[in-house]
Amino acid sequence: MVNRRYNFTKADLKLREYLEKKRGGKIPDEAFYKLVLKMRKWLDEYIEVIKKWVDEKPWEAEQLKRLVDSWEDREKNKKLYEKLDKIKKLNIAQLKEFLTPLLEKENYTQLDFSKPEMDRDIIINFTVQDNKTDREEYDSRIQLRRLIKRILENTNWRLMSEGIYYRLGILSGRFRGYELEEDLLKLISKDI
Repeated sequence: MVNRRYNFTKADLKLREYLEKKRGGKIPDEAFYKLVLKMRKWLDEYIEVIKKWVDEKPWEAEQLKRLVDSWEDREKNKKLYEKLDKIKKLNIAQLKEFLTPLLEKENYTQLDFSKPEMDRDIIINFTVQDNKTDREEYDSRIQLRRLIKRILENTNWRLMSEGIYYRLGILSGRFRGYELEEDLLKLISKDI
């Protein structure tokens, strides 16, 4: 019900209903109209201040927009960010400590890393020795690849796509380490 005399909008009437419930009594039309006019005037002044601020400081306004957008993105992709929080972010030393006992259980020993390549991500070559003498070349490569993929699933490291090479019982390959949140989000979304 829109009051024609005071020209209340539906939003005004909802606000009035809320205030009346909170107050526990009716608000006269004239008093509520004065409140609405005061709020509209305050809102118009506030909008003018924001417009002036945006015109004078566009960089800060852009930063604020990015911040709000990131909050909205986090809210929209809540499950993705929850999974991101669970990822183990390992440095190179931690990676070696993490992998060594798990690889040794499957008879892959002497894990060794070369000097890392620093780019947007970190790329590091590795070698490991297959101590299971009755395992064929193909089986050794495939089993190691599957094992590493499974082990690194919840970390910031991945086996690079070129796979694993085998020569005389020594297997080699490369790991890629992801550090930036945006790269980790892309990595997680691929795995989902």
